[in-house]
Amino acid sequence: MRKVAAIRHVDIEHLGVIEDYLKQRGFTIEYIDTPKGQKLKLPVEEYSFIVILGGYMGVYESNLYPFLKYEFEVIEQSLKHQIPLLGICLGCQMLAKVLGGEVYKGEKGKEIGFFDIEKVSENALFSHFPKNFKAFQWHGDTFNLPKGAERVFKNEIYENQGFVFERAVGLQFHIEVNEEMVKQWIDVYEEEIKQEKLNPQEIISNSKLILPTLQSYLFEFLDKFLL
Repeated sequence: MRKVAAIRHVDIEHLGVIEDYLKQRGFTIEYIDTPKGQKLKLPVEEYSFIVILGGYMGVYESNLYPFLKYEFEVIEQSLKHQIPLLGICLGCQMLAKVLGGEVYKGEKGKEIGFFDIEKVSENALFSHFPKNFKAFQWHGDTFNLPKGAERVFKNEIYENQGFVFERAVGLQFHIEVNEEMVKQWIDVYEEEIKQEKLNPQEIISNSKLILPTLQSYLFEFLDKFLL
């Protein structure tokens, strides 16, 4: 049976629709809540797929969040053994750091809500994605593209929105969210929404329109990535 390790930093930032996909295809899912001291139950090479999910901590804050150091080791082992690895938001930034990229606070502020994304590569994993689409974002940090990585997505705010390196993919945007997750995040992170002077109802309305299409793109990507 194919096993998936999902490294989670915040309970509400889980696999979302990726979990739906994996269950439909018979994968076994193991959540590893590293802030609670949890670690992989098996050696990295015994997993078919590893996902590093989002979180509020910064990649450069491993002194405050020492569990990040363990995750860097997991990413290194995943790369060494060519295990399919997907890093989302914080996970994307962690992958970039392990590959030698710099991660830092974005000078253009936070992206929270739905933002335009442009595809800038013909990488086969994303050949079915349109040239331009909208995706859900919730981040304030960004990163430099690691040497040897292929930039796949960018936008006018931050040029690195997604990349591929061998069997690893980093996506800055949250392709895993469903409508309920968006609502929950808006509720739990209400103060941040207010600070950024955002309209929560507009974000929720956009989620109804945009997320179903994004899910279809995600599922086709996973079909290719996990062959």
